[in-house]
Amino acid sequence: MKKLLSIVAAATLLLAFAACTPASGEKDTLTGTPEELLAQLKEAVDLGMTFDDEISPDSAVSIPQIALGLTDAQFEQYVQSAYEAKAMILTAAQRTAVVKCKDAAAAAQVKKLIAEGFDSHQWICVFPDQSVVVESGSYVLLAVGEAETTNALVEAFKALSGGNTGSPDVFFAFDGESGGEFGGGFEIEGGGLELP
Repeated sequence: MKKLLSIVAAATLLLAFAACTPASGEKDTLTGTPEELLAQLKEAVDLGMTFDDEISPDSAVSIPQIALGLTDAQFEQYVQSAYEAKAMILTAAQRTAVVKCKDAAAAAQVKKLIAEGFDSHQWICVFPDQSVVVESGSYVLLAVGEAETTNALVEAFKALSGGNTGSPDVFFAFDGESGGEFGGGFEIEGGGLELP
């Protein structure tokens, strides 16, 4: 009987400990500013020539709505700081952003808001292969561009965090015809431009 009680007590403690352990992606294993982490990602993955800038509601170039799909109010509520690298040539559909949120719960919310609000159709006549967002602790990575590059960025982010990331969310994938799985692209019919 004592043996059975010992086993039940040990199992209860084990379950209690497991319930208190943060899920993958919730624990902060990353350190540094978004600018520093972005520089490390750029060392690991060739992004070509980029224009790097802080994302801020006060920025003349990198405002939260365009860079992340967040409103200014959402940015102020959840984000401590953010930094992005975007293609120097605006006809190249490429953007990488690292966001430092106020905590892991804010990062989970920002990940969701980016997936819902980021405009993957913002470039002129081109679309990215995919747009993906992933979190690690209080950090969020947005990678937009060619599939090979975005996948490499997610893997580099995962490596920097010691494998401690949530599941990547590929929220846009170009289907090669209509501008992505959500449509919204354009088609030329009969010599004229027809919007959906």
